[in-house]
Amino acid sequence: MNAFDKIIGYESIKQELLQICDMYQRREDYEALGAKLPKGVVLYGRPGLGKTLLAEAFIKESGRWAYTLRRTNGGDFAKEITETFELAKENAPCIVLLDDMDKFANSDASHPDAKEYVAVQAGIDSVREDDVFVIATVNRMMKLPGSLLRPGRFDRKIEVLPPSHQDAKKIIEHYLSTKKVSSRINMDDLAKMMSYSSCAELESILNEAAINAAYAHKECIDMKDLVKAVLRTQYNAPDDFSKKSESDVGLTALHEAGHLVVSEVISPGSVGLASVKKSGRNRVGGFIHRWMPPSDIEEAVMVGLGGKAAVEMLCPGEIAGGCEEDLFRVIDMMRDSMAKSATSGTSMLDVTNETFPNSSPAFLAANEAVVKSEIDRLFRQTKSLLASHGPFLDAVREALAKKETLLASDIRKIRKQAENIEIVAKCA
Repeated sequence: MNAFDKIIGYESIKQELLQICDMYQRREDYEALGAKLPKGVVLYGRPGLGKTLLAEAFIKESGRWAYTLRRTNGGDFAKEITETFELAKENAPCIVLLDDMDKFANSDASHPDAKEYVAVQAGIDSVREDDVFVIATVNRMMKLPGSLLRPGRFDRKIEVLPPSHQDAKKIIEHYLSTKKVSSRINMDDLAKMMSYSSCAELESILNEAAINAAYAHKECIDMKDLVKAVLRTQYNAPDDFSKKSESDVGLTALHEAGHLVVSEVISPGSVGLASVKKSGRNRVGGFIHRWMPPSDIEEAVMVGLGGKAAVEMLCPGEIAGGCEEDLFRVIDMMRDSMAKSATSGTSMLDVTNETFPNSSPAFLAANEAVVKSEIDRLFRQTKSLLASHGPFLDAVREALAKKETLLASDIRKIRKQAENIEIVAKCA
């Protein structure tokens, strides 16, 4: 068992850090083959992903003494940086951990020459010939000077990404293992309903669920507590949701059902959560949460158009809340795809640059015409898809209006029942 075994997920990162540990533990074997050992590594990514935890596991696995530098409000921090590297030099072999290095100075990408970064760079150079390894954690790489990050100072840069779906399930199970939880918790539903941008966010949601259960005088946390916690923390959905009217809720349910059905038909099992509860105590506004990213731009656009298509087909003349926002998003997606990826041919590429910063009116007009044509084509395709899955659309619409929130397992059951209705209709 090694120091990384207690960290859930991040297998490729752990293997890379273990390899570096092995290099220093079997230095002669690597040097005999002419391998040059790295002098430093940067772990970078958004806050809350466990970068510091990985760095501390690396230090423990290495078996070396470590000096940690972390910005505090008081004192001359640049002087502290210099003194720490002097201590590391005197007590090599050792490790210097620069935790949240992008917070060492109150600077940004326009001011990369802050004295704290100059001190870090000078410190790393001062131990170049000594057995001192430097590991840093960074939230925003753009705040750091490029000279500090070059090979020779930091030879490896490892991006720490949000946990995968499978890793998220393991992390959720780990956090729930310390809490009293109902045996009827559906872990697959739970992992798919969350937008987990970090481990810290997952832990916060699960803690909110525990608070819900305790406030209700329950003996254990159940699925309702977890769903309520997700809706409240991630989608600003109030507990005491109040409907404007049945017609408003019904229209919102149809709108979200359109998104959901298009997503599920193109990518079965892609929707982890759907609800008509969102944003405020006296408003009706739903959403669907896809835990699987779209495979291409056409899928993304068709899912985005699904809500408007469903309302236009079944309630002509009505406009559900969210349709306008959907259209803006779809137009932006299509424009970006054509301008950056040439999805409609190289003539659509955005060729503006510093020398020629502005496209001609004719070029822009041609682009917009193609954007409109493509969206119109995909809108017709979306309507055709919904028309061919009418029972599924109707069933999702009714279930959302009645239950207000659907989980992945609910959606599977609804689709299976709808498919049976379609089969019976075809045989009749």
